[in-house]
Amino acid sequence: MAEQDGAAGPPTTVMFVCTGNTCRSPFAERLAAHLDPGTRYTSTGTHLLADLGIDPPMAACLNRLGARTDDFSSTQLDAAGIDDADLIVCLTRSHRDHVVTTWPEAAGRTVVLRPYARLVETGRVRAWDPPSADVAAPSAGHLDDIADPYRLGRDEAERAAAEIEAALRTVLGTG
Repeated sequence: MAEQDGAAGPPTTVMFVCTGNTCRSPFAERLAAHLDPGTRYTSTGTHLLADLGIDPPMAACLNRLGARTDDFSSTQLDAAGIDDADLIVCLTRSHRDHVVTTWPEAAGRTVVLRPYARLVETGRVRAWDPPSADVAAPSAGHLDDIADPYRLGRDEAERAAAEIEAALRTVLGTG
């Protein structure tokens, strides 16, 4: 977080990763920034089609929560983003696999959101700190993944938004 052990320094940078950077990761980025303005949040996608804004059903969920949706354009995951991030938070296990296969040096600071939230909730790691090598995130298998709501309508957007919001509030202690 922005201050650790009483010493002020640059804010922690947390990068959220999903597939197209139009639904899940921008929702996580913007909601986290709304809930925790002292941390720097970014988001990116593993496989972009074009520079797009936030998917309208996901933007509606952000608006309902009071978070900003303006001035957003999807970005492609790249080495510079990986290097800049203190913690890389993936929305599915396959996103994490992609990151650590492409950038093995980032493995120790790359997590999946839901298991990471469980680590924070149990006190095994502090919010937005990478887990130490001896701390394994509890796995719920495919239930750890937040399914992609892209072009699946309002109900799927609401489901994904609720899952991300719950995990973020757990990590940030605002639940």
